[in-house]
Amino acid sequence: MSSGEQNLITRLRLLPAVLGIGAAILVSGCSAGQITQTDTQVPAVNGSMGTVKQIAVRDAQLAFPTAKRFYGRGDNAAVLVTIANSGQASDKLTGVSSPQFGSAQIVGDGTIPGFHAITATATTVAPLPTTTTTSAPATSTSTTGTSTSGTSTSTSTATSTSVTATTSTSAADLPIGTIRIQLIGLNVDKIQPGQTVQVTFTFASAGDLTLTLPIAADKSARVDN
Repeated sequence: MSSGEQNLITRLRLLPAVLGIGAAILVSGCSAGQITQTDTQVPAVNGSMGTVKQIAVRDAQLAFPTAKRFYGRGDNAAVLVTIANSGQASDKLTGVSSPQFGSAQIVGDGTIPGFHAITATATTVAPLPTTTTTSAPATSTSTTGTSTSGTSTSTSTATSTSVTATTSTSAADLPIGTIRIQLIGLNVDKIQPGQTVQVTFTFASAGDLTLTLPIAADKSARVDN
């Protein structure tokens, strides 16, 4: 056998090995591309998300209006959201506002410690009751100067009334790390699932973050006919 024939046989034997190595490289390259794409995909959640400095707002949405299946003028709406603090220093949610609502209320402690998160739920929370203290009027009467010729009477009356009323909206019933955010007084005729509401979250250190919030999906059981 000539040397040329021997070289040809050797190259033919090496061909399957080279093809196998090339296929492995191709497969690993495709896999790396999939991982990179997955790393940049947005989570498949219904709510909105955003970040301001070290504060990340995730899955923000309005609670589904179970009573009428829409929000009408004057209605209140609970905000569902998770707020995470990726920094070392604590921050605090100090305010929430929306142009579609007259005002907003935060019930509970909005402080977010470093490397921790808090959650706003739609759980109904009763505020502490209003207490009123009233002191009863105090009256004093004195009579002097009695004789056989007649009676002279003098009466002095002193009245003192003190009324003190205090109201607290702190929620002692909320679990640690949980708050309640209520948007109060819808100022448009109607908002229903499929529509969005603009909401601004204000933090003591991180500042403002404005997001467009959808209405959460209906979690009630579907009735099949």
